Amino acid sequence: MASRARTAQRRPAGTLVRDALHFADISLSRGTALFFGLYSLANALATWRSANPSEDIWWIDLSFLPQPGAVALGLACAVALAGFGVSPRMAPWRRWLTAGACVALGAVGLVNTAAFYRLWGAGAFTPGVPVPLSLLIAIAFGLLAWRAWVLRPVKRRGLPGHVGAIAAALVVLSAFPLAQIAFFGTSDYRAKADAAVVFGAKAYADGSLSTSLHDRMTRGIELYRRGLVNTLVVSGGVGASGVDETVAMRNAAEKAGVPRGDIILDHNGVDTDATVRNTVRAFRDEHVTSVLAVSQFYHLPRIKLAYRAAGFDVRTVPAATSLPIPETPLFVVREIPAFWLYWGRAFWRDVRGT
Repeated sequence: MASRARTAQRRPAGTLVRDALHFADISLSRGTALFFGLYSLANALATWRSANPSEDIWWIDLSFLPQPGAVALGLACAVALAGFGVSPRMAPWRRWLTAGACVALGAVGLVNTAAFYRLWGAGAFTPGVPVPLSLLIAIAFGLLAWRAWVLRPVKRRGLPGHVGAIAAALVVLSAFPLAQIAFFGTSDYRAKADAAVVFGAKAYADGSLSTSLHDRMTRGIELYRRGLVNTLVVSGGVGASGVDETVAMRNAAEKAGVPRGDIILDHNGVDTDATVRNTVRAFRDEHVTSVLAVSQFYHLPRIKLAYRAAGFDVRTVPAATSLPIPETPLFVVREIPAFWLYWGRAFWRDVRGT
């Protein structure tokens, strides 16, 4: 034992660095595979229970395939990826299967990338980032296929390896909502719709709007002026200032030339859940089928999920940007757990089949 300890102490620093990098490489590969495997298995369960498109659309779109083929491919890839994450020491047949699954997912990512540029060129949306997330997915799974094929994890097996894989999976778990904010949240999906919902934010005691609320209203008014919507739904509540946000929002819209008759106030939209609940109920009563949702970019993935959980789909439009908001990094970080909370609600709705 003492001899082995002395041998470890004599190991060159370069060897220790290489071992650490090798361990990190394996952990990241396993963690990525574990996250996407378990995530896709959960989505496959939701799809089976609800017969609706799964939440896999957040990272990969298999809708160009016949539904049975898409479900079968998604399930096979999910099992292979989860197996790689749990046990990377594979028999040849498993290595073939895992590498093949990663290649297939990378190929789908390239198909999705082509669709992204085709739809962008057709004017279907305006991306905030000119490179789609699907291209990064394609590259990542190409690298993962190579790693699954050549991986020979002879060191740091057992508990350290599993801890490293779980830690890496948690990193990917945190990075996933940030990717949605960066790619989906910043993209503008405006189109002709029945109404636009502008989500509330802070209004001051004198009735003026905070920067966040001003920027949201600016975008909502723009959509109205361009004829994309005939109705603005302003949703908020009474904040700490004692001012009803919806009244302040209506006043700003009227000042900009929007007729009062085209503005609907949701006085009880005290948070995202309340706004979604109230507006979905009103939309169903009034037979409204197409809606634009306006808020800051970091808020939009959660809004999309909230409407999804309520059984309603919306197109999202990021708010205008007039001035930098110092708290934005904090707001972005806050959306990481919020995204998964709202995803869980949508997942549970699908599993219940309601």
